[in-house]
Amino acid sequence: MEKSKKILVNIFQETTKIFWILFKVILPVVIIIRILELIGAIPFLAKFLEPLTSFIGIDGSLGLVWMAAILVNIYAGLAAFASLQAIFDYTIAETTILGLIILIAHSLPIEVAIAQKSRISWVFNLTFRFVNAVIAGKILNLIFTNYNLFNEPNYSILQVPVKDVSNLEWAISQLQNFFLIFLIIFFIISTINILKAIGVWKFIINTLKIPLSYLGMSEKVANIILIGLTLGISFGGGFLIEESRKNNISKKDILLSLSFLSLCHSIIEDTILILLLGSHISGILFFRFIYTVIIILLMKVLLETKMQKFILSKITDG
Repeated sequence: MEKSKKILVNIFQETTKIFWILFKVILPVVIIIRILELIGAIPFLAKFLEPLTSFIGIDGSLGLVWMAAILVNIYAGLAAFASLQAIFDYTIAETTILGLIILIAHSLPIEVAIAQKSRISWVFNLTFRFVNAVIAGKILNLIFTNYNLFNEPNYSILQVPVKDVSNLEWAISQLQNFFLIFLIIFFIISTINILKAIGVWKFIINTLKIPLSYLGMSEKVANIILIGLTLGISFGGGFLIEESRKNNISKKDILLSLSFLSLCHSIIEDTILILLLGSHISGILFFRFIYTVIIILLMKVLLETKMQKFILSKITDG
């Protein structure tokens, strides 16, 4: 009984530590974003994305959807798309490409701040995600165009949002989100402890050793990759911040693991959300994963040259 109580206390303390790290990063960002929403800045900022969305090969109006997702989150992007779909006619190809660039570059103020706390330059992470979203979107568009794929009219089950959220409702929803984050972190740590106790966690880590090694990462980031892939970069990043502070992970591991998660994370929840747009799974899941692996392999090759020390000194901190 005493041993169980001690384990529970340790789990709670570790949960509190990781939650507090994320709370300090997320709170000021969500407040700033809320102010941008209230003053109507998001539609104005979306104008800057119209040339990019046109370059990628999708309708310029979808810049508003992408900007909402970039500054707020995927849910805000879905709401913006729901408002536009009654006005514009989009194809499945367009919504799939839109879904792909949203999955690579969304919630950037929060997720880039988390990356910075993980000792990765915010300039690099912001540029890395934004540029890769554009490149991946352009490549997918070329594939769809060359093979004449998914030109059918898009159908989405999303409904047009009917009301704005009051400040009180917004504040309550943020408190609920933070409480949910705490519970999820507690659940993750508890699950890891249980899996370690029964020997399953060691099996999972050993299974991930080969693919991680192939991508240039050590087994030390296996749990971070696993958490980030399933639950998202905020949770994976939270654990990465804690480990990087302990200096348990090399700069190379931090860079490659966070770069991997920047391009491909939360493959269950986020993929399901983007499917609501009417996107095709081939582009938003399979193409995204293959693209991510290729980019990480290129980074691995680059880091195996004499430039490794220079690159890591410029991109990582501490």
